[in-house]
Amino acid sequence: MSRLYHFTSFESAYKIIATRRLRFGKAYKMNDLIESNRIVFDRVLSLSPLKDSSLYAEREMRRYQQLSFVQDKEYDEVSFLGFDLHSMWGLYADKGYGACLVFDKDKLAFEANDYANDVMYRNMVPESFDFKNKSRPGIKAEIWRRKDEIFFNKREEWKYEQEYRIIRRVQREDNDEYLDVSDSLSFAIICKDYSVELEENLSMFDGDHFDYRHSLKKQIPVLTYENGLDGYTLFQNYMDPIWTEQCGFI
Repeated sequence: MSRLYHFTSFESAYKIIATRRLRFGKAYKMNDLIESNRIVFDRVLSLSPLKDSSLYAEREMRRYQQLSFVQDKEYDEVSFLGFDLHSMWGLYADKGYGACLVFDKDKLAFEANDYANDVMYRNMVPESFDFKNKSRPGIKAEIWRRKDEIFFNKREEWKYEQEYRIIRRVQREDNDEYLDVSDSLSFAIICKDYSVELEENLSMFDGDHFDYRHSLKKQIPVLTYENGLDGYTLFQNYMDPIWTEQCGFI
């Protein structure tokens, strides 16, 4: 199975599993400064003979929403598995109190206006783009033609995310758009780190989340990512590891 991973809070993971839908994010709410500012084209288009051309570009850019996944990557014959990225657990999965949802990449259900690709990481990434055709239909066509350049390039500092991205052009920028993951959602991973376990009221296994976790296991297989004496291990059942940092998948 070609795996994709989505790190999120435990409450959000529970809602995603219950609804089998993932909500697209709006470009101007991204945590990347370049991506959140790409909807502003005034500096580039201010000399255009059409005074509304900058507004055309901004409105067209706002029609694009995106979903981000982590994927497995190999650099210099060293594998970096998505669920084993501690930075993602810390930044996006509530510092280990959240969850990592795992999807089958080949079973994602795309709509007609969806496009997916790997994100490329570069030293320099432009925030603004100059368009040759300043008309509304011209800008619309050019943004779609240059979508890889505009939406799938990030600075090198984001390389650890190993991102696979889906973009969707929507009819209205304020609409909440969703991806149907009914077929692709395969299992969830919960982190059992000893630093998490120290605070009993927040423990994923003995505290406030216990009832949610018990209910979750009735809906989807739940794996455990745990720190042991020999490093991190992935368990399907207690005392039955399916992956270790030393041996890989068993």
